[in-house]
Amino acid sequence: MSKKMDLKKIKNLLGNNIEVLLSELDVDFEKNGENITCACPVHGGDNANGFSYSTHKNIWSCWSRRCQDDFSNDVIGLIQGILSREEEEDVGFSKALTWACKTLNIDNNSINVEKKTEEEEDDGFVKMVNMFSKKIEGKDDIHVTIDCDVSHPSKYFYQRGFEDDTLLHFEIGDCNQKKSSMVQRAIIPIHNLDGDKVVAYIGRSTKDYINPKFLFTRGFNKRQYLYNYHRAIDKAQETSTLFLTEGQGDVWKLYEAGVKNAVGIFGKSISPEQKKILESSGVTRLIVLTDNDQAGRESKMQIQRQMSRMFKVIFPRMSRKDVGDMTTAQIKDTILPELKGMY
Repeated sequence: MSKKMDLKKIKNLLGNNIEVLLSELDVDFEKNGENITCACPVHGGDNANGFSYSTHKNIWSCWSRRCQDDFSNDVIGLIQGILSREEEEDVGFSKALTWACKTLNIDNNSINVEKKTEEEEDDGFVKMVNMFSKKIEGKDDIHVTIDCDVSHPSKYFYQRGFEDDTLLHFEIGDCNQKKSSMVQRAIIPIHNLDGDKVVAYIGRSTKDYINPKFLFTRGFNKRQYLYNYHRAIDKAQETSTLFLTEGQGDVWKLYEAGVKNAVGIFGKSISPEQKKILESSGVTRLIVLTDNDQAGRESKMQIQRQMSRMFKVIFPRMSRKDVGDMTTAQIKDTILPELKGMY
């Protein structure tokens, strides 16, 4: 009888073969000593240094969007994240482990890990959704503060071309405290769905040499929120329409062009929790404005498959890589004419 391996040993074995696993997952990477670097394969980033994997500690980090907050930062969590993106649905622990074992020709029966059945995983998901439903009712959101004084409006984003009134409307400022964890960062508050609590802050680095570019306050699960939802929902219900963008700057730029019903999905994909929010929003149309690059086009196809049964999904023509790069005049001239009555 073969000797059983516990979870720690199997993780070490998978970690020792991380290059094989990444190659099988079609991830292009570079190895520098004990570190593997590449664009984040979990959210499909384009920053070649936005992701790192330590072969010494067998842990990973996404420096762009902190994808490790959505999945565990060990090798199995990484596989879950990549497979979830590829399959366009949440992949559970058991499925990720099974895939890894099959890839490395490891006998599943030799692993001493309690596996969940599909029914148990489904039940776990239902429980998660039920817990999230309570969040929608505003019961479990925790108000977050940060350790710095913030001056408004943000000089950094003003220099990037945003108007003072816009920055004040969205409460965007700069951290002025040298000893803060958010030093030399512009501060973006994230509210809960009702808008009565700040559940997280994003610190956007104001210097090119400061990494990561976007720093989230610890514990924030971006899969459970839509940026600007509390401001957008009234106009969205009035027009039966929500504009979906990848990031916060896209929402601000649309606001300056006269669009008051735009939200950000914190990336290129819609999570099951975000999907539930959209389904309960009362809108019937989604205007999708993800980036106009390869990853953005893949995102559009995924959103079409996810949402077309319940919503009319519209993909307007864009003249630039993303909405944030467009001027208000370009947005008004190229995007909005075909969307009259929807904003």
